[in-house]
Amino acid sequence: MGFKRPSLPELMARVDQDLLSRLPGAQAALATRLTQALATSQAGVTHGLYGYLQWLERQMFPETCDDDLLHLHSAGVPRRQASQATGEVTFTGTDGAVIIASTRLQLDGQEYETAEEVAIAGGTAVATVEALEAGAAGDQSAGAELSLVSPIPGVDSKAVVGADGLQGGADLEAYSSWRDRILQRRARVPRGGAEGDWEGWALEVPGVTRAWEDPLGMGAGSVVIRIMADDAADGPLPSQQLLDAVFDYITERKNVTAHLYVIAPTPVDFAPQLSVTPDTAEVRAAAAAGLQDLVEREGEPGGTLLITRVRHAISSAAGIEDYDLQWPTANIEYATGELPVWGGVTWI
Repeated sequence: MGFKRPSLPELMARVDQDLLSRLPGAQAALATRLTQALATSQAGVTHGLYGYLQWLERQMFPETCDDDLLHLHSAGVPRRQASQATGEVTFTGTDGAVIIASTRLQLDGQEYETAEEVAIAGGTAVATVEALEAGAAGDQSAGAELSLVSPIPGVDSKAVVGADGLQGGADLEAYSSWRDRILQRRARVPRGGAEGDWEGWALEVPGVTRAWEDPLGMGAGSVVIRIMADDAADGPLPSQQLLDAVFDYITERKNVTAHLYVIAPTPVDFAPQLSVTPDTAEVRAAAAAGLQDLVEREGEPGGTLLITRVRHAISSAAGIEDYDLQWPTANIEYATGELPVWGGVTWI
C-alpha cells in the first residue's frame, strides 16, 4: 500500500489527542483550550514538512521533477541550445564603397551583423551576416530585404538575402522536448551505433524536431537518417545547412564502418475533406488543430496513418457534435521515405 500524506485536519486531531493524553485532567470538552492552539501550530509546521518531502520525491525522477531541476537528470542528453541564423546578403551601390565588418542591418525587429569587410565592385558586394540574437525568428527567406541600421555613403540602404536564405536559427529547446529525450535515453541507452542511437544523435542537433532512422536504407552497411525542422521559418523540411550539421554531428559519434546518409523525407500533403456540426470558426479551428497534431505526432516516413486515429482526432475536438469526413476514408499507407505533412482542411 502506498504512502498517504495526512491532511492538515488529520494532523491537528492527531496532535491534539496526543497532547490531551499527556495532560491529566485536561478538559477535552472545552471548545477553546491551549492544546488546540498548540495542535494547530504544530500540525501546520508538520504539514509543511510533509509537503516539502513530497516535493523532494518528485525531484528524484525526470518524469516529475520541476523544469529548472531537469538538468540534474540530463547526463549525456544536453539541452539543444538556441542558434543564430547565418547566410549571405548582396549590397548594391557605388564601386569602391566599403561595408565594414560588424555593420548592422535589420528586418522585422531582428538585427544582423556582417562577418567581414567587403567593398562594392561592379555595383554589388556579397557579405556573410549573422543574427545578433539566437532563435528561429532570425531565419529569412531568399529575396528578403534587410535595411541598414546606419547609412553608409555610397551604399544603398537595402541588402537582399541570397538564394539560400538566412538559415540555422533555432530556439532553445522546450523543456517538454528535453524531458522526452531524457526519458528516451534512459529507456534506450546508446550502444555505440545500435538501432535507436542514430535517431537520438540527430535530435541533439539544434533545429531538429523529428528524426527517423532507416537501417540498411541505402544498402548493406548504410544508415539513413531523415529529419524535420518544424520550428524553422522555412520549415518543416530541413535546410541543406541543417542536413550537413546533422551529418557532421553523427559522424563524430558513429562507428567508422557505417555509411551515413542524412536526408529530408519526401513530403506528401495530408489535406482532409471535412464538414463539421456546428459549422463555426471555433469548431473548425479545434478540428484542424487536432488533425495537425495527429499528423505531426504520429506521421513517420513509410508509415501508415490509421483512419481510426484520424476520426478520433476529429471527434475529440472541443464543441463538435457531428462531422462528415469525405477523405480519407481508409488507412493511408506511405511509400519508403514519404512523410505526411499538414496541408490544411478542405471544408465542404
